[in-house]
Amino acid sequence: MLTYYNGLTQPLRQLHVGLAGYDETQEGLAVLAEYLSGGLSHSRLRVLAARVIAVQHLTDGADFIETFRQLHEDLDFGAQQAFQITMRVYRGGGLTKDMIYLRGLIAILEYLATGGKLEALLLGKYGLHQTDLIAELRWRQVLAEAPLRPRYLDNEHARRRLMALQTGQGFSKLLAELGG
Repeated sequence: MLTYYNGLTQPLRQLHVGLAGYDETQEGLAVLAEYLSGGLSHSRLRVLAARVIAVQHLTDGADFIETFRQLHEDLDFGAQQAFQITMRVYRGGGLTKDMIYLRGLIAILEYLATGGKLEALLLGKYGLHQTDLIAELRWRQVLAEAPLRPRYLDNEHARRRLMALQTGQGFSKLLAELGG
């Protein structure tokens, strides 16, 4: 909602609907927000990873039962949770979007570690591959500053976590902190 609203305030209305290929970055931002605000747990991250595995099984041609068994028997998910993850991915012929959550998070962590600013990504709905375009539009004063910023950025604990990510401690630090 934040990037939707911030995009709505820009003169280029496409920033509230979303530029092409924005989904991965937006989902990565959502998972990052969970982490920075203290809402991302080891079990939540494990479920996100299991969804990636289930999507890989689907795209490799595995059937529902094979994927369920992999999650339940090999990866030690309970029967109900393994069923729910498999059902989520296989419904309607296959929902592969679940693969982008972690891919988006990892891309954002790399962006932050190389000097990218989180606040710049909150201007509207666009992908990391479009940050140069957005920076150019900001430099030309076509785009205004984002009127809203997430409340968690005012939290000291979240700022410390963000600073650690910006110094390149990335995904391995996040995993270690969550007990993975």
